[in-house]
Amino acid sequence: MTSSADTHAPVPGADRAPQHPPVERLSGHIRKLVPAERETLLQHLLRLDPLSRFMRFGGVVSDNALARHATRVVSGDASAVGYFIDGELRAVAELHPLGKRPGKPAAAEAAFSVERPWQGKGIGSALMRHLVLLAQNRGIEELQVVFLPNNGPMRNLAVHHAAQLQLDDEEMVGRMRAPRATIFSQAREMLGDLFSLFSSAFDLQERMLPPHLRGN
Repeated sequence: MTSSADTHAPVPGADRAPQHPPVERLSGHIRKLVPAERETLLQHLLRLDPLSRFMRFGGVVSDNALARHATRVVSGDASAVGYFIDGELRAVAELHPLGKRPGKPAAAEAAFSVERPWQGKGIGSALMRHLVLLAQNRGIEELQVVFLPNNGPMRNLAVHHAAQLQLDDEEMVGRMRAPRATIFSQAREMLGDLFSLFSSAFDLQERMLPPHLRGN
Protein backbone atom coordinates (compact mmCIF):
# COMPACT_ATOMS: atom_id res chain seq x y z
CA MET A 1 0.00 0.00 0.00
CA THR A 2 1.16 3.52 -0.66
CA SER A 3 0.29 6.75 1.04
CA SER A 4 0.83 10.49 0.80
CA ALA A 5 2.77 12.13 3.61
CA ASP A 6 1.40 15.60 2.83
CA THR A 7 -2.11 15.25 4.31
CA HIS A 8 -2.33 13.62 7.70
CA ALA A 9 -3.73 14.03 11.19
CA PRO A 10 -2.29 12.97 14.55
CA VAL A 11 -3.81 9.82 15.97
CA PRO A 12 -5.31 10.10 19.47
CA GLY A 13 -3.46 7.83 21.89
CA ALA A 14 -0.43 7.39 19.62
CA ASP A 15 1.81 8.64 22.41
CA ARG A 16 0.73 6.02 24.90
CA ALA A 17 3.24 3.62 26.39
CA PRO A 18 4.22 0.86 23.92
CA GLN A 19 2.29 -2.38 24.18
CA HIS A 20 4.97 -5.01 24.01
CA PRO A 21 4.06 -8.25 22.23
CA PRO A 22 4.46 -11.43 24.25
CA VAL A 23 8.01 -12.70 24.26
CA GLU A 24 8.50 -16.35 23.40
CA ARG A 25 11.55 -18.36 22.57
CA LEU A 26 11.42 -18.61 18.79
CA SER A 27 12.03 -22.14 17.58
CA GLY A 28 12.81 -21.14 13.99
CA HIS A 29 15.44 -18.96 12.36
CA ILE A 30 15.35 -15.67 10.49
CA ARG A 31 17.31 -15.00 7.32
CA LYS A 32 17.17 -13.05 4.09
CA LEU A 33 15.26 -14.61 1.21
CA VAL A 34 17.27 -15.38 -1.92
CA PRO A 35 15.94 -14.85 -5.49
CA ALA A 36 15.50 -18.60 -6.05
CA GLU A 37 12.87 -18.67 -3.28
CA ARG A 38 10.13 -16.95 -5.24
CA GLU A 39 7.92 -20.07 -5.07
CA THR A 40 8.61 -20.44 -1.34
CA LEU A 41 7.44 -16.86 -0.78
CA LEU A 42 4.35 -17.40 -2.93
CA GLN A 43 3.34 -20.55 -1.04
CA HIS A 44 3.64 -18.63 2.22
CA LEU A 45 1.38 -15.86 0.91
CA LEU A 46 -1.14 -18.41 -0.36
CA ARG A 47 -1.27 -20.03 3.12
CA LEU A 48 -2.40 -16.76 4.73
CA ASP A 49 -5.98 -17.03 5.95
CA PRO A 50 -8.47 -14.60 4.31
CA LEU A 51 -8.32 -12.04 7.15
CA SER A 52 -4.51 -12.07 7.32
CA ARG A 53 -4.31 -11.67 3.54
CA PHE A 54 -6.77 -8.78 3.65
CA MET A 55 -4.85 -7.05 6.44
CA ARG A 56 -1.48 -7.57 4.74
CA PHE A 57 -2.55 -6.00 1.43
CA GLY A 58 -5.23 -3.63 2.68
CA GLY A 59 -7.94 -5.25 0.58
CA VAL A 60 -8.95 -8.32 -1.37
CA VAL A 61 -6.22 -9.70 -3.64
CA SER A 62 -6.34 -12.68 -5.97
CA ASP A 63 -3.93 -15.62 -6.11
CA ASN A 64 -2.62 -14.26 -9.41
CA ALA A 65 -1.89 -10.91 -7.77
CA LEU A 66 0.05 -12.73 -5.04
CA ALA A 67 2.11 -14.51 -7.71
CA ARG A 68 2.98 -11.18 -9.34
CA HIS A 69 3.84 -9.71 -5.96
CA ALA A 70 6.18 -12.59 -5.10
CA THR A 71 7.99 -12.05 -8.40
CA ARG A 72 8.43 -8.32 -7.71
CA VAL A 73 9.82 -8.98 -4.23
CA VAL A 74 12.57 -11.36 -5.35
CA SER A 75 13.46 -9.72 -8.67
CA GLY A 76 13.11 -5.97 -8.01
CA ASP A 77 14.56 -3.43 -5.60
CA ALA A 78 12.79 -4.90 -2.58
CA SER A 79 14.47 -6.96 0.13
CA ALA A 80 12.82 -9.58 2.31
CA VAL A 81 13.63 -11.58 5.42
CA GLY A 82 11.73 -14.67 6.44
CA TYR A 83 11.06 -16.74 9.54
CA PHE A 84 11.56 -20.45 8.88
CA ILE A 85 10.44 -23.42 10.97
CA ASP A 86 11.53 -26.91 9.89
CA GLY A 87 12.37 -25.54 6.46
CA GLU A 88 8.96 -23.89 5.93
CA LEU A 89 8.56 -20.13 5.53
CA ARG A 90 5.98 -18.97 8.08
CA ALA A 91 6.44 -15.18 8.21
CA VAL A 92 7.98 -12.49 6.01
CA ALA A 93 9.04 -8.87 6.38
CA GLU A 94 9.49 -6.90 3.16
CA LEU A 95 11.41 -3.67 2.59
CA HIS A 96 10.25 -1.62 -0.42
CA PRO A 97 12.25 1.55 -1.20
CA LEU A 98 10.06 4.57 -1.98
CA GLY A 99 10.79 7.12 -4.66
CA LYS A 100 13.10 9.94 -3.62
CA ARG A 101 11.20 13.14 -2.83
CA PRO A 102 12.84 16.60 -2.85
CA GLY A 103 13.59 17.76 0.67
CA LYS A 104 12.38 14.48 2.18
CA PRO A 105 14.47 11.72 3.80
CA ALA A 106 15.17 8.55 1.84
CA ALA A 107 12.31 6.26 2.83
CA ALA A 108 11.15 2.68 2.47
CA GLU A 109 7.92 0.90 3.33
CA ALA A 110 7.98 -2.16 5.56
CA ALA A 111 5.32 -4.84 5.21
CA PHE A 112 4.71 -7.98 7.26
CA SER A 113 2.86 -11.25 6.79
CA VAL A 114 2.60 -13.94 9.47
CA GLU A 115 0.61 -17.13 9.09
CA ARG A 116 -2.21 -17.45 11.61
CA PRO A 117 -0.75 -20.19 13.91
CA TRP A 118 2.42 -18.11 14.42
CA GLN A 119 0.78 -14.76 15.13
CA GLY A 120 1.09 -13.17 18.56
CA LYS A 121 4.46 -14.77 19.32
CA GLY A 122 6.75 -11.77 18.82
CA ILE A 123 7.86 -12.88 15.35
CA GLY A 124 6.91 -9.52 13.80
CA SER A 125 9.18 -7.66 16.22
CA ALA A 126 12.06 -10.05 15.54
CA LEU A 127 11.61 -9.51 11.79
CA MET A 128 11.47 -5.76 12.26
CA ARG A 129 14.90 -5.73 13.91
CA HIS A 130 16.35 -7.49 10.87
CA LEU A 131 14.53 -5.10 8.53
CA VAL A 132 16.00 -2.07 10.32
CA LEU A 133 19.48 -3.48 9.65
CA LEU A 134 18.71 -3.79 5.93
CA ALA A 135 17.34 -0.24 5.83
CA GLN A 136 20.36 1.05 7.75
CA ASN A 137 22.82 -0.43 5.24
CA ARG A 138 20.87 0.93 2.25
CA GLY A 139 20.90 4.55 3.33
CA ILE A 140 17.23 4.48 4.26
CA GLU A 141 16.54 7.23 6.78
CA GLU A 142 12.85 6.65 7.41
CA LEU A 143 10.93 3.37 7.70
CA GLN A 144 7.19 3.47 7.11
CA VAL A 145 4.52 0.92 7.93
CA VAL A 146 1.10 1.43 6.37
CA PHE A 147 -1.88 -0.52 7.65
CA LEU A 148 -5.62 -0.40 8.19
CA PRO A 149 -6.80 1.38 11.37
CA ASN A 150 -8.33 -1.83 12.77
CA ASN A 151 -5.09 -3.82 12.40
CA GLY A 152 -4.23 -4.06 16.08
CA PRO A 153 -1.09 -6.25 15.74
CA MET A 154 0.50 -3.82 13.25
CA ARG A 155 -0.36 -0.85 15.46
CA ASN A 156 1.27 -2.57 18.44
CA LEU A 157 4.34 -3.42 16.35
CA ALA A 158 4.71 0.19 15.22
CA VAL A 159 4.29 1.58 18.75
CA HIS A 160 6.69 -1.02 20.16
CA HIS A 161 9.37 0.21 17.78
CA ALA A 162 8.74 3.87 18.63
CA ALA A 163 7.12 4.76 15.32
CA GLN A 164 5.11 7.99 15.12
CA LEU A 165 1.55 7.17 14.09
CA GLN A 166 -0.62 9.34 11.86
CA LEU A 167 -3.96 8.89 10.15
CA ASP A 168 -3.54 9.47 6.42
CA ASP A 169 -6.88 9.34 4.57
CA GLU A 170 -8.20 5.90 5.63
CA GLU A 171 -4.84 4.31 6.45
CA MET A 172 -2.56 4.38 9.45
CA VAL A 173 1.03 5.38 8.75
CA GLY A 174 3.82 4.72 11.23
CA ARG A 175 7.18 6.40 10.68
CA MET A 176 10.45 5.63 12.43
CA ARG A 177 14.03 6.75 11.87
CA ALA A 178 16.68 4.23 10.84
CA PRO A 179 20.25 4.61 12.16
CA ARG A 180 23.19 5.35 9.89
CA ALA A 181 25.18 2.45 8.48
CA THR A 182 28.39 1.46 10.24
CA ILE A 183 31.16 -1.00 9.44
CA PHE A 184 29.62 -3.26 12.07
CA SER A 185 26.11 -3.16 10.57
CA GLN A 186 27.57 -3.93 7.13
CA ALA A 187 29.58 -6.83 8.54
CA ARG A 188 26.45 -8.21 10.24
CA GLU A 189 24.56 -8.19 6.95
CA MET A 190 27.48 -9.77 5.09
CA LEU A 191 27.60 -12.62 7.58
CA GLY A 192 23.83 -12.91 7.34
CA ASP A 193 24.06 -13.21 3.56
CA LEU A 194 26.50 -16.11 3.89
CA PHE A 195 24.14 -17.79 6.34
CA SER A 196 21.21 -17.22 3.95
CA LEU A 197 22.99 -18.96 1.07
CA PHE A 198 23.81 -22.06 3.09
CA SER A 199 20.55 -22.08 5.04
CA SER A 200 18.38 -21.80 1.92
CA ALA A 201 19.90 -25.05 0.64
CA PHE A 202 19.23 -26.80 3.96
CA ASP A 203 15.69 -25.43 4.13
CA LEU A 204 14.99 -26.71 0.63
CA GLN A 205 16.33 -30.11 1.61
CA GLU A 206 14.16 -30.17 4.73
CA ARG A 207 11.02 -29.22 2.78
CA MET A 208 11.59 -32.28 0.61
CA LEU A 209 11.43 -34.58 3.65
CA PRO A 210 8.13 -36.12 4.82
CA PRO A 211 6.53 -33.93 7.53
CA HIS A 212 7.17 -36.49 10.30
CA LEU A 213 10.93 -36.39 9.62
CA ARG A 214 11.33 -32.60 9.66
CA GLY A 215 13.15 -30.92 12.51
CA ASN A 216 14.90 -34.13 13.60
